[in-house]
Amino acid sequence: MLPNRVHISKRATELLKQVKAKTGVTPNILCRIALTMSLEEKHKANPKSTDLNGSEFNLPTLLGDASALYEALIRQSHGDLTSREAQLILAAHIDNGVDKLRRAKSVSDLIQC
Repeated sequence: MLPNRVHISKRATELLKQVKAKTGVTPNILCRIALTMSLEEKHKANPKSTDLNGSEFNLPTLLGDASALYEALIRQSHGDLTSREAQLILAAHIDNGVDKLRRAKSVSDLIQC
């Protein structure tokens, strides 16, 4: 279901750069945190409002060894999706979660998000 290459929005890319500058945490790890936060709050991702003009990640880089777990969580929240739909949903969840991370000024702030 999840594509091998994942694009995120330009907005999320810019916010991730800001959070990385403050915390030193790499964008792929920040994306995992953002995705988890969005899924945890049961956010209904709107794929129509998300552009895919930002950073591109290989799936193993973005989600690591837990990619099957993230795929299962997305499937649980959104049902069976095509690869394209999954790409859009994933980007929308990352967008949502990054909004919460942008307030972080340190790694300890990320833990409290």
